[in-house]
Amino acid sequence: MNAGTLELLAAPLRALRRAILWWSLGLAVTVALTISIWPAFKGASGVSTAIDQLPTGVVQAFGLQNFGSPAGFLRGNLYAIFVPLLLAAAAVTLVNGQTAGEETAGRLELYLAQPVARRAVFAGRVTAALVGLVVITAVLLAAQLGSDAVFDLQINAGYVIATVLLSALLSAVFGGLAVAAAGVGARPPAVLSAGLGVAFAGVIVASVFPLSPALAPWRHVSPWDWAFGGNPLQQATDLWRFAVLVAAALILAGVGVYWVARRDAGGA
Repeated sequence: MNAGTLELLAAPLRALRRAILWWSLGLAVTVALTISIWPAFKGASGVSTAIDQLPTGVVQAFGLQNFGSPAGFLRGNLYAIFVPLLLAAAAVTLVNGQTAGEETAGRLELYLAQPVARRAVFAGRVTAALVGLVVITAVLLAAQLGSDAVFDLQINAGYVIATVLLSALLSAVFGGLAVAAAGVGARPPAVLSAGLGVAFAGVIVASVFPLSPALAPWRHVSPWDWAFGGNPLQQATDLWRFAVLVAAALILAGVGVYWVARRDAGGA
């Protein structure tokens, strides 16, 4: 790999380092603060009883089943909706900033004017966003496992690791959708709408559709169901769930990287 190729990755990484830092710190602090209330919560049976008395549909929609257990506590407070959505927001905004955002601002033209393939420029920026997501996920996982140990939240570490990894892969799917949108020439607001809009829609499909017998079978179209349909905090996750999320993210990102060379570059 020559210096020019390395620069296609290094330049966007330098631009993203501050965003990566703040996303990492924000998620780590959120997880640590949430886990810190576990010692007080685990002895408070009244909270669990109150949740158990809620309508079954509400409990299922918000992932509050067995809320008094370590797995239920993590799922209801963090991994049913909150953490995966934040990771999705991180992935989409990192991609958007380095692709559609740079193109709209006119800064991408400086790179495209060089004797380098347009797909290589775009792929370098997508890879930088992926590296950022990996760093954020690693910090999140370290905060989760460390907080579990400090606050005595006893749960299978393998299940926690699988859940965090599934959350990251799910966010990569929405990041891949942002890559596809940016690759075909969408402006930054449209890229954000595509990635985050589908993420929010996926939450609704996966959590609300099961409440209706007519709609329940359609929950399987949601990437959220692909990731968390197997309840990864309480049992081993089927390998196909990891595989389908990876495949979806790669296909979507591949569409964006391929298509960017088939259109004219935009500008401010």
